[in-house]
Amino acid sequence: MTDYQRYQFAWGIPGNLAAGEDIRVLDLTGKDLGLPDFDFWLFDETRIVRLNYRPDGTQINRELVDDDPAAYREWKRIAIEASVPFSTYVESQGGART
Repeated sequence: MTDYQRYQFAWGIPGNLAAGEDIRVLDLTGKDLGLPDFDFWLFDETRIVRLNYRPDGTQINRELVDDDPAAYREWKRIAIEASVPFSTYVESQGGART
């Protein structure tokens, strides 16, 4: 994990969970679920924002795209189905957050 991901696991995510956010972990180790190799946000199941990153993982920008949302909705469904709640993931790792 990157330094930022370790920070999020230890400090950011627990606060977001306490505020009621549903945060899940999708471990893709050894799996090919047919998901894209980029991150995106899907608003109201119709508006798509792609998150663009440098090779070192720092974010470059966010880009509103005018793609057909059907594929994005399917990728979302697959990701949610294959993921686990953050607390379940942490417990499966022996309680370690970093």
